Amino acid sequence: MTSAHSILLCLGLCLCKGTRTQEADGLPKPSLRAENGSLVPQGGAVTLRCRASWEAEEWWLEKDKASGWENVKSVRQAGHEGKFLFPSVTSSDAGPYRCLYRNSSSGLSKISDSLKLVVTGLSPPPSLAALPSSKPAPGQNVTLRCWSEGWYGWCVLHKDGEEISRCRTRSHERGYQADFFFPAVNLTHDGTYRCYGFHSSSPYEWSSPSAPLVLRVSDAAALDYTVGNLVRLILAGLVLVLLGVLLIKHWKSSTGQPIQGVLG
Repeated sequence: MTSAHSILLCLGLCLCKGTRTQEADGLPKPSLRAENGSLVPQGGAVTLRCRASWEAEEWWLEKDKASGWENVKSVRQAGHEGKFLFPSVTSSDAGPYRCLYRNSSSGLSKISDSLKLVVTGLSPPPSLAALPSSKPAPGQNVTLRCWSEGWYGWCVLHKDGEEISRCRTRSHERGYQADFFFPAVNLTHDGTYRCYGFHSSSPYEWSSPSAPLVLRVSDAAALDYTVGNLVRLILAGLVLVLLGVLLIKHWKSSTGQPIQGVLG
């Protein structure tokens, strides 16, 4: 066998091996996202979008149920994205989802990472308060307290629409509460906060959100600068008044008129 034949044979074996590996691994996995966010109020509409780098002809949406992952929606739609519409969500729609697609020439894709769809408004809202104040000074410790008269096993804290923390509740004299502690706050803590409650048995079924709480950390440096400017303006005004009085005295003394009469 010539060296040229050996090289061609080697290349052929390598190509075949690469093709079988790709077939075994499947097409690249798509991404799954919820249009306008994965937090949806009960009765609201949401569209889940499954997007792929390869063009596909059919898309599947699976949901994690008690018996395991089950196909809940499918759509025949050519292109790089499949859309799954939920026109009015209920508690039964809450939970983890994942998607995959099919290409007629290459078969099925890998499965996307899961997306957790949370349905809110399924129970009364908790209350949210800032202790000791919602307008703390920089460096001050602040606790955001989420509490409810009804029982919730967990509370979730959101800032500007994004989850930042969750905490188990504990009982207190008015019901149940969870404390979110922020040591030495600064300007990055500014924002609008809300909290939700849920039960451990239904982690994707949340309460209505609390009323918004706006946290504003005062800028001490800016405050000092403003006060300093105010003091300087007052001093400058006093100096101008004094100069004016001295100029009037000098002018009247040079003209020989009584100063007291001029000054009123």
